[in-house]
Amino acid sequence: NYANDEDIIFKTDDGSGGTAEYFRLDGSAAGSGNLFTIFPDSSYIGLGSNGTGDFIMAHNGTNTTFANYTGDLQFTNNTDDGDMIFRCDDGSGGVETYFFLDGSTGYTQFPDNKRLALGSSDDFQIFHDALDSKIENSTGHIYVTNFTDDKDIIFQTDDGSGGVTPYITLDGSAEEVV
Repeated sequence: NYANDEDIIFKTDDGSGGTAEYFRLDGSAAGSGNLFTIFPDSSYIGLGSNGTGDFIMAHNGTNTTFANYTGDLQFTNNTDDGDMIFRCDDGSGGVETYFFLDGSTGYTQFPDNKRLALGSSDDFQIFHDALDSKIENSTGHIYVTNFTDDKDIIFQTDDGSGGVTPYITLDGSAEEVV
């Protein structure tokens, strides 16, 4: 198709006696070097040889689904020092990073004020607010357990001279608090 701002539409049998658009090469949406292949709502893209596919990408007009039916589902970024960034709505019309896998440090990074929340009602939270690091629990007890034979649980902090000192040690071998 050599016509400006026009499409190539791929249609075929829809399984009920009619035809349907399966996808289109959208010439009018293309621009600035970006090319668009449009799949209509309720489209399924199947990859693999298991009937409809071992891996399926789908959009139903409301939600998008990635479903894997064979083997592991792997997400890989092969760019040296590249990141995998997880962004979402920020609750006020914008989008922000909630966490990312930092390829240059090997860390999973949570930006300031992003919380790791555990429990059905976000009962246990770990976060950093740009000034302080916090662990908060709103349901039940907090258990700190070390199962290693003859090893300790050590609470240490700044010693006033640029180092750290253990202030409380739960000594597993002596069964005492030091």
